[in-house]
Amino acid sequence: MQPATVRFLVKSKIILFVTFGSVTYGYSASIIATTLGQPSFLSYFELDTRPDAANITGAMNGLFQAGGLFGTLSCIWTADFFGRRMALCINAVITVIGGALQAGSVSNSMFIVMRFVTGWGIGALVTLVPLYQSEISPPKIRGLLVGMHGVLICVGYTSASWVGVAFYFVNASGAQWRIPLAIQCIFPLVLAGGVMFLPESPRWLIDHDRVEEAFKAFHATHAESSTDKSSEIEFEKLRQQIRMEENEPKAFKDLWLRPSLRKRCIVGFLTLFAGQGSATLVINNYGPSLYASLGYSTVMQLILQGAWISVCPFGNLFNSLVVDRTGRTRLLAAGLAGCVIALIGECVTVSIFQKTGDKKIAAAAVFFLFLHIGFFSTTTDATSYIYAAEIFPTPLRAKGLAISVSGLFSATIAFLMAAPVAFEQIGWKYYILFIVITTIMVVVILLYFPETKQRSLEDIGVLFGDPPHIPHVEEDEKGGVVHVEAKSADV
Repeated sequence: MQPATVRFLVKSKIILFVTFGSVTYGYSASIIATTLGQPSFLSYFELDTRPDAANITGAMNGLFQAGGLFGTLSCIWTADFFGRRMALCINAVITVIGGALQAGSVSNSMFIVMRFVTGWGIGALVTLVPLYQSEISPPKIRGLLVGMHGVLICVGYTSASWVGVAFYFVNASGAQWRIPLAIQCIFPLVLAGGVMFLPESPRWLIDHDRVEEAFKAFHATHAESSTDKSSEIEFEKLRQQIRMEENEPKAFKDLWLRPSLRKRCIVGFLTLFAGQGSATLVINNYGPSLYASLGYSTVMQLILQGAWISVCPFGNLFNSLVVDRTGRTRLLAAGLAGCVIALIGECVTVSIFQKTGDKKIAAAAVFFLFLHIGFFSTTTDATSYIYAAEIFPTPLRAKGLAISVSGLFSATIAFLMAAPVAFEQIGWKYYILFIVITTIMVVVILLYFPETKQRSLEDIGVLFGDPPHIPHVEEDEKGGVVHVEAKSADV
């Protein structure tokens, strides 16, 4: 094997290890779907007999997402104060605690509170993983490597669904739902045990005046060989750019007061909001209920749920492979437009099925749900995390990404808490809300979102209205860096 190939594999392993956090998010967010389909869970918490069962189910989903919102907003402070690795470790431990106590819950209130705690942990992880990946990945393959965050989230989704199907056939008391919930502790436990052995983000280290450590971390993930001088030059450009950024406003309030930063916040928030505004997580979390309304048995509900989400990892892998060639905004707009088509088809088929009870129409409704996840996973899921992670300058990247991911949780809190009552009261008409939101977002993306593909993180600011900074690097005869001076292009 060529040395360059070996180094690429080593770099990839470093960057991909943190995707245990991605799997954690996917599994923890998705396991509730099959849990709510397990007869023993419903009977244990009396959700099959209580008149307020829909409200309790909504709270189980809503409080999880509320925890996620608080978790992602906590990264505004923790990611910069503790560093990217330590913040990942702390929140992995929080997720382990929440998952373990969910599995051991003995009452509705305990379960709901632990859903909130777990939500906090995964909300932070789903923010910190792409933050770390985007800051440590080489620009040419950043889309691929950060896109693996989306792929592994879907691996978590898929694992949760099929674990739920398998444990449906387990008759031991409590094991049918407690063990699947306990499994969610495995992935963050591995992450917590290994993340401190990874290199810290060189951008964070430079920002905290730890330049030697920063160069070692940068060289480990960017150099093509042990004697590669180009990585030294690139590092000096990076260091000078970050030094210039430090002289600019970087308080949280500046994200909203400065026009170029405010635009980033709006774009990032809407990017993640748009993904859930397409109804994807509603379909995922309430999949068994949706299939039940189409006349499918409990076993078929769980199997269809598992099959539906199994499309997602393959779609996200495709998304990651093409995003650096096709571009971020083009994929986002195309994918969301496809989701609109699928949702319109779902509305039409479900409305006809409710009048006729025709099994062929029910099958068509299932097809449109699969078409929806096909469009979403191949174009939008991974792209949204890549795009939101790369648009902010280093001193504000953690804060900005936290604001962006809060868009995801803001959407899911509103849509998931409302879903049980909405499906009960208005049925398929609930999808109309998502059709309207997603159509609006397609237009906004095409008109308002700048394209960022294959640009370094430090060059993207120009697209949002920042003046360009051009680091001038002088080399000695052997190619070593002897002087770096950054100049603003408008000087």
